[in-house]
Amino acid sequence: MRISQKEIQQKSELIIFGWLAFVLLAILTFVDCTSSLQKAKISFVQAQTFDRSFKTEQADGLYKKTLEELKREIRKKPSAQVYLLKGLVEVKLGKWAEAEDSLRLAASLGEEKAESWAKEVSLYGLALTLEQQGFDQSAGRLQAILADKGKFSPVVMAAVGQLVDYRLKFLTEASSSQRDRILSDSIKVVEKVLAEDPACGYYHYLLAQLLSHQKKYLESFEEAVVARELGLPSEKILRDNDNQMIFCYQQLKQSTSQDDFSHFYKMYNSWTKKWGWPDELTPDWKRR
Repeated sequence: MRISQKEIQQKSELIIFGWLAFVLLAILTFVDCTSSLQKAKISFVQAQTFDRSFKTEQADGLYKKTLEELKREIRKKPSAQVYLLKGLVEVKLGKWAEAEDSLRLAASLGEEKAESWAKEVSLYGLALTLEQQGFDQSAGRLQAILADKGKFSPVVMAAVGQLVDYRLKFLTEASSSQRDRILSDSIKVVEKVLAEDPACGYYHYLLAQLLSHQKKYLESFEEAVVARELGLPSEKILRDNDNQMIFCYQQLKQSTSQDDFSHFYKMYNSWTKKWGWPDELTPDWKRR
């Protein structure tokens, strides 16, 4: 029986359609298997972008979205990578107990560095609990251990900040010699972590604060400039850092010779112009 040209065309179309349907099904199956993890990664990157822009509400919303996508992925295909990312997101959200669990699960599935990170998260969470219960001294000891020995940068950064705040509480009632000891010891802590992570703006911010307490206003100003240029973890800290620079400006204006201050003012003015300040005492965010 002779097959017509039309029948040949119809059969060809059916074969092509069937092949396309198979390819489409394969693609959809692949996308379904990977979409949760991929969506989580995209949300995490977007959240970090908002974090750097100090859009905290939007960042937190995306971190929470990332967690939901990771939970979906865990129900389908748990893995070390998924639990590791989940732990990092939970650290960002301050969910320390959940982060510890996620990192331990990542370690049990083969992520070697996650085990040590989980231990540091556990210690930091315990320090926060002790502080909330009024055991400041015990909390301070744990923070000091993490600041000195820690390797997980989010925990180390948080611990150093908490430790400096804890020690500065004693300045108002300390004698002159005690005050010098507190400040010099605190500076050593910050300088140690700075040597390991010199690009961390937050550590430069802390050093600027401590130098100001020592009345080293020029050095404090320089560290605050570096902190602003490298980036700071929140808008609140950015504003505090800007106020620190203004304070240093005012102190140097009162305490230095006209020639020395004139040189400083040129440097100060060049930075404030770069940052878009309308004048030397008004940061750009005051106009928003």
